[in-house]
Amino acid sequence: MQLWGSLAFALGLLSSAQARNVTANFDILSYNDVYEMLQDTVEGIKLGGPSRVVPIAKGMRETNPNTLVLFAGDTVSPSLWSTQFNGQHMVKAHNAIGLDFASLGNHEFDFGLENFMNVSLASDFPWLNANCYESATGQLLRGTVPNAVKNLTDAKNGHISIGLFGVMYDMKDTSKGLYWKDPIAVAREQVAALQAQKVDFIIAMTHQDLADDNRLSKEVAGIDFIIGGHDHTSMLQTNYGTPYLKADFDFRSIWQSHIEYYAADANNDRTSLMTHKAIPIVESMPTDNNLDAIIATYQAQMDALEEQIIGNLCEDLDLSQSVVRSEDCKIGHLFADAALQYYGNGSADIAVMNGGGIRGDKVLSAGPLSLGEVLSWSPFGNTLMTIQTNGASLKLFLNHEMVGNCGANVIQQNGFYVHPSGFNYTYTCTGTGAGKVSSLTWLNHPTKTGDIADTDEFVMALSNYLYTTEFAVIDGVSATVKVTEAEAERVDSALEAYVSKLNNGTVCLPNELRSSVSF
Repeated sequence: MQLWGSLAFALGLLSSAQARNVTANFDILSYNDVYEMLQDTVEGIKLGGPSRVVPIAKGMRETNPNTLVLFAGDTVSPSLWSTQFNGQHMVKAHNAIGLDFASLGNHEFDFGLENFMNVSLASDFPWLNANCYESATGQLLRGTVPNAVKNLTDAKNGHISIGLFGVMYDMKDTSKGLYWKDPIAVAREQVAALQAQKVDFIIAMTHQDLADDNRLSKEVAGIDFIIGGHDHTSMLQTNYGTPYLKADFDFRSIWQSHIEYYAADANNDRTSLMTHKAIPIVESMPTDNNLDAIIATYQAQMDALEEQIIGNLCEDLDLSQSVVRSEDCKIGHLFADAALQYYGNGSADIAVMNGGGIRGDKVLSAGPLSLGEVLSWSPFGNTLMTIQTNGASLKLFLNHEMVGNCGANVIQQNGFYVHPSGFNYTYTCTGTGAGKVSSLTWLNHPTKTGDIADTDEFVMALSNYLYTTEFAVIDGVSATVKVTEAEAERVDSALEAYVSKLNNGTVCLPNELRSSVSF
């Protein structure tokens, strides 16, 4: 879809531009939502890594000095490394790539405002932000500027003055000491300010969901191009108004855009011809030696950290796949409890974890528990979303997940065995591949007891994987996403925090039955 979209947009402008002399050519490398310095493994293929982007950026600048590198937000968190380095490791990556401008994302504030100030100070590039303000002062967030002008000049590719500004969505989170002005209204103000400076071309850098970028694209005149983030999905959209694109995340792919700019003349208005190409970042691509050395230094620190003892098991803990995929177990309770406790203080009522999301496949002996051991239980990089749902939908979800455990009078292994926190359930098999929930009750809820009624409304924490691939595709379920995949904390980070605080690091899990399968 992306390549066809770029071709159609380019051809749509070609007829009006082909008889005119090009005023300037410039190129853009753009990316967003990057948290990892190492490659991710996706369906057996290694993707991403900023070290592979550095040679691409250098090559683009060698080919055309009129090149911009732009980043549309979310980098300070979440990742395993971010919890240790507070996002400074990713600043090193952006600096190595030669980033020209960044805009804010929601995860820039995960470690507080002062931490963001440190990130901004370490950045060799400006952070563009026109709508995020500090509550204490009523002033624009420190360490940011609302807009910037970049003049590109090259003997071969011409001269162009580019205006840029940044906006993000309203997080509606007063706990961060911030508030946000309406992105649409602010965008109009920024366009006017940049037009007053006589720029030739205006780029909006956004961090908001697809619907908000659609609105911006249609409702704000004067923007020539939108580069966005937040959705974790690579896309190019030219159907609404101003064209916009977003990369996926973690440098799994980047966008290359080539723009031919035609200034207004006696017979024509100014116009542009744009072509765009999504570039997957694969393992075979060359890396940058200098950034590789920086990454190796951070990796050595993480290796040492993972040897740290963060808890002590008072008894053996069974992580066998045959157990986590077929029966109620303590490690399942631990995962689900970690998710629920992460969203404490009334932000979630229950939590679920699927057995296939628990790795290790061994019986871990009682004794010291290392950080590396805990992190190995959840190697996927999944995050913990929350959704508003109801009892009827929870039953539909459990029926959908647990039916795989129903064999011929025997419980089968099933990667979607549901481990709960905050509720109990019994699933009754009526035959091979057939069954339904036969009981569903509240467990240890501060205000709710007894059976969970179909009409009961509550907030459930679950992994992004479990929501997007399972819950969201079940017919008849009701769900309103409260904490999105892009906003959420990683499962492994929540586990680390929970184990570290559990009885001062002493992991003694109670003997209790929360789920069962009957015939």
